[in-house]
Amino acid sequence: MMKKLVTILALTALLSACSNSEKSVENKTSEATNAAQTVSSETKEAKYTTYKGEGFSFSHPESWKSVDTSQLNAAVKAAFSNPSTSAKFADNVNLTIEANASGSVNPEEFANNTADYYVQNGESIGISNYKKTSYSNKPYKEINAGVLEGSYTHSSGTDIVLIQYMIPTNTELYTMTLSYAKDTYNSEEANTILNSLNFTDTLAQTAQTASTENQSSTATVADFFNDLAPFLTSDEAVLEQASYDFFAKHTDLFPAETADLRKKVKGLVNKDVTTRHLNKNVSNYYTEFVSVSGQVIQVEEDNSLGGTFAMVLVEDDYGNYITAIYPASTGDLLDGDYATVIGAPIANYSFENVSGGFTNSTLIGASLIVAE
Repeated sequence: MMKKLVTILALTALLSACSNSEKSVENKTSEATNAAQTVSSETKEAKYTTYKGEGFSFSHPESWKSVDTSQLNAAVKAAFSNPSTSAKFADNVNLTIEANASGSVNPEEFANNTADYYVQNGESIGISNYKKTSYSNKPYKEINAGVLEGSYTHSSGTDIVLIQYMIPTNTELYTMTLSYAKDTYNSEEANTILNSLNFTDTLAQTAQTASTENQSSTATVADFFNDLAPFLTSDEAVLEQASYDFFAKHTDLFPAETADLRKKVKGLVNKDVTTRHLNKNVSNYYTEFVSVSGQVIQVEEDNSLGGTFAMVLVEDDYGNYITAIYPASTGDLLDGDYATVIGAPIANYSFENVSGGFTNSTLIGASLIVAE
């Protein structure tokens, strides 16, 4: 069956739920590639160490160790945990940088959506009994930003304090997440870490206007598929440059919201392409609109990114599967319905099915989904 939809922002929870049984590794440096490195901070009286990543830096207690994030989505840029705390839970910090698919620059909107997501879906990612404690504005320099605080129960039974500092720009969402066992929570230490966050480049927030909306949309539609494709397929599906450019070029068609746009995208479909062609060599069709009709096996929607998006699994008349990522609501579409999906193929991948084997599927960035 299709994997549960988990937003990229919820990646922070995957690290937040880590325990001391997880392996910590020292971050290795490379002068040749200017890789990230940790250096002692003179301003923290040797109590803290400053981690310097690509375009950002932040401080953490010097005893905390680097967590291997190589198996996680690329949105996770750095993570550190405390190996000396309770054996059941390791206090930790992580930073994610992801595409802001909605373009919203309202940090409280992201905080509320995230809290709602944890309440409704938290148990599936190891966050049980989540409760929002507070939200407070905390500007980053001249940028509107805010801190969401909450609590939940770890799978070990440990009560956890979860703090997320959210800094949205028109194109990216920067999130620093701190997780502490309730018994070891230190508000002064947490504030020191949050206050240490710094970005090399100047971040910008611009309210969308008629002149800037299309420019922002062009970037975020392609980035939306670029970020979600590997995350939702366990890194199997990667957006190639030809696909990225195609989505950016046709950003007004994802989704096709008006009658004129729906007519336009239907006229762009290459009717000769079937799932059999996609299975044979999907790379031949990165710059084509294709249409696939079949039974909806599963449809799920999520609204934690500031707007609704859906993931729809369809089996066509050839017995082949496509998985559609659709940047909008599917309306009344339900499991078992018959539907047509129009969009651009991204990659072929496989997912584990209920029989213990694997099912092959083509991932498609959907422009239009119509129930028959």
